[in-house]
Amino acid sequence: MAVDMIQLDARLHNLTIQFEQKLQNLETNYSQLFSVWEENQNTFFLKINAFLVFFMGAGFALVECGSVRSKNAATIVLKNILDTMICGTAYWIFGYALAYGGDPNPFCGTRFWAGEQLNEKLIIFWFYQFSFASTTATIISGAIAERCQFGAYIVYSFIVSGFIYPIESHWGWDKSGWLRKGDGTVGFRDFSGSGIVHMCGGVVSLVAAAIIGPRLGRFKNSDREDPITHHSIPLYAIGASILFVGFLAFNGSSAQSITHPGDGITAANSVRNTAISWSFAAMTGTFMSKIISSIKTRGHGKYSFFATINCGICGMVAICAGCDKVYDWGAAIIGVVAALGYFAWSAFIRLCKVDDAVDAVASKGPRRCQARTANR
Repeated sequence: MAVDMIQLDARLHNLTIQFEQKLQNLETNYSQLFSVWEENQNTFFLKINAFLVFFMGAGFALVECGSVRSKNAATIVLKNILDTMICGTAYWIFGYALAYGGDPNPFCGTRFWAGEQLNEKLIIFWFYQFSFASTTATIISGAIAERCQFGAYIVYSFIVSGFIYPIESHWGWDKSGWLRKGDGTVGFRDFSGSGIVHMCGGVVSLVAAAIIGPRLGRFKNSDREDPITHHSIPLYAIGASILFVGFLAFNGSSAQSITHPGDGITAANSVRNTAISWSFAAMTGTFMSKIISSIKTRGHGKYSFFATINCGICGMVAICAGCDKVYDWGAAIIGVVAALGYFAWSAFIRLCKVDDAVDAVASKGPRRCQARTANR
């Protein structure tokens, strides 16, 4: 009887050891499966939102096409399509390496030229950042519409996509960038590219439009501006609607993951604040256009469709820097101030006789300074 009990105890002990080993293996397998699931979820999240950010190119194309004369519509659409292709070439060869080259260089990266030695897990990040680079280059095409030679356009698009934007994004977004690190206590923060993407596009637009000069007939009278008729208001409206959707993806995905604790709340705050800011900016633009028009016409003013759309875009650009952190009432204030700033900068640009066909400078360039001030 004692021998049987000893054998039973030995069997139970062996079974316990086997059970613990299997449980440990199960936990290991679960951990591995969860890690794979988490990686796939984040990859899918970035991929879908990158698609929507790329689709903003269609929105820019329609906005620009609606803003120019019909004879130049085909050229505008072709340039917007080429922007993505040129950007893809430049960003693969130089851009990503300069932006995220994996080297503790505060000025620019120095690895991954033409994708060499790029880790497989970073491929989706490359694609996501490529969509941002493409957006930056596309912003500029509207400001210099109808007067930039095709060859010059290709060169500028390549330089912006392959060198200017990547180095700037390294400064502000890469962990080794001098701007992000700051002085060790206070660093630069731009959650969704209010400055790194939109101000870059706005400033380059201003410089390019000023150097190229206005379109023929735009400022033929020295004492006033001479407006050029828009090609199609419906195209402009459809393009703006696409941009609104694209901005929600642009801002909502800038955390670059969706599986970590708090990611869902960050994404929700980002899209909510984006919607609030654009709504208040668009409404402010609508009523301000009526007031300004009434003053000019002594009580016979009209609401401006273009002011409504451009102010809405202004509001979304201004909220990018801190859309994940600001309160909802703060987003409303940012939208209102962005719209007021749009009217001031648009008037100033025209006063300087800089011909910006889509008001890209007023919509995107100055908004960065306001966004950084509002989000500190």
